[in-house]
Amino acid sequence: MASPRIVMKLTVTAVRKEPGEVLVIGLKHPRKPVLPPFEAGSHVDVHLPEGKVRQYSLCGDPTELSRYTIAVKRENDGRGGSAWIHETIAVGSTLPVSAPRNHFALKPGEGPTLLLAGGIGITPVLAMARALTRQPSPSSCTISPAAGRSRHSCR
Repeated sequence: MASPRIVMKLTVTAVRKEPGEVLVIGLKHPRKPVLPPFEAGSHVDVHLPEGKVRQYSLCGDPTELSRYTIAVKRENDGRGGSAWIHETIAVGSTLPVSAPRNHFALKPGEGPTLLLAGGIGITPVLAMARALTRQPSPSSCTISPAAGRSRHSCR
């Protein structure tokens, strides 16, 4: 995995509004076709104006390295990072983003896996579910959102 100290100026290629004041943002490098690899559960540091740095989980497919996908929930009572992103970011914008790092790695195991998440906490779990569906073992996983939505089976 690349050093987390690397900061790339990535181009916003997609912005999609989701329920719950969430923006799903697609990011690509303007010159390099492949971004540093990441594992399910990884996050990046997004460098914002005035020296602010915020961490966002990568919720895209770890095998698709031509782009990163993050989801940002607007927190009106937060420290200003999500509000700035919601008010400023558009397709074509540039965001300084670190190489991925992982403090929430998916550990291989035996048997079924239960992925439990609430609210915006679902973002690293999405990448984990994708990784589990690619495992050659007969294990299965279940995503169970804690916010009362229905359960979704990965396999």
